[in-house]
Amino acid sequence: MNEKGQNNRLISFYRENRKVLLFTLRISISLSLIAVLVTTQLKDFGLALDILKSSHIGFLLLSFATHFVGLWITAERWRILLRAQNIGLGMGTITLTVLIGFFFSNFLPTTIGGDVYRIYDSSKRAKIPVEKAASVILVERFSGVVSAATYAVVALFLGFTAIGEQSVIIPIVIFFSVTIILGFLLINPSLLRLDRLVQRIGFLNKIRERLRNIYHTLRGFKQTKPALVYALLYSFAMQFMIILNYYLAARALDIELGLIAFIFIVPVVATIAMLPISIGGIGLRENSLVFIMVAMGVINEKAAIFSLLIFAMFLILGLLGGIAYIIRPFFERRAEAQAEKQKEIKGEAGD
Repeated sequence: MNEKGQNNRLISFYRENRKVLLFTLRISISLSLIAVLVTTQLKDFGLALDILKSSHIGFLLLSFATHFVGLWITAERWRILLRAQNIGLGMGTITLTVLIGFFFSNFLPTTIGGDVYRIYDSSKRAKIPVEKAASVILVERFSGVVSAATYAVVALFLGFTAIGEQSVIIPIVIFFSVTIILGFLLINPSLLRLDRLVQRIGFLNKIRERLRNIYHTLRGFKQTKPALVYALLYSFAMQFMIILNYYLAARALDIELGLIAFIFIVPVVATIAMLPISIGGIGLRENSLVFIMVAMGVINEKAAIFSLLIFAMFLILGLLGGIAYIIRPFFERRAEAQAEKQKEIKGEAGD
């Protein structure tokens, strides 16, 4: 076979197996980054074991508990936005879907994998168009970005202006400015002149109806500003829970960084973790966390153990979501069977 034929075969193989290959590549990147962290930062394993043995279990348990508070906050925020669009889903259903979303966020290529699942699940259960469900998640996700950007700016005013010798003022100000501009456009979609844009671009014209649904849903939020305010407040509370999660884990290891330091650290690390080059941000989050903490004076071993503890908490929560995903259909089928049985009993009683 000539060289051209071999190239065509390789191209064809890549196209047929693109998703599998990219997924495998991202797993490899995540595992490699974790391996690099362990081999380069945990040089003194004896010291690492001493740090773990002297850790405060109470603070670790409190740190892990913040995830469950965050789960409730996320569910309540989502419920408020769904109700603003007249979408009725029960709090139990929403909470379970959010928990399962944590599984997909941790084990899919990017940290937004859970959002994709929530869009699909809410669309199916509420019997609404996927575009409408996506628009609600988009507004919810953006409220989280606004809160993270605000915390980052607050950190600047509190004196956290550099990582080591590298200034972060300009990147954070740019991030905050872009966030505000996009937020304004999000709640004022008419300014985007969507119809004209769709008509001019052929690809967009093919998905015109879906874009129109997204446009009208976003426009509908303009009439429900109280819901947007509540969602933003819940986003600030959610962001604080993440900061508290990191801070309490640091206290467990006697890391001398205050709560204010994590107001700066968390938004930066979360933004880096969203880069779509690893599985759920695994590896990126841990290495960037170690880099920042070491630059702030924390010894390498403590920073590495801290990042791995945070990773373990995410992993445990993700596994709980995976278990919920597996057993949820069983309980739903059981509930449906019981409902059918009740109907039959009522029918026989009526006869």
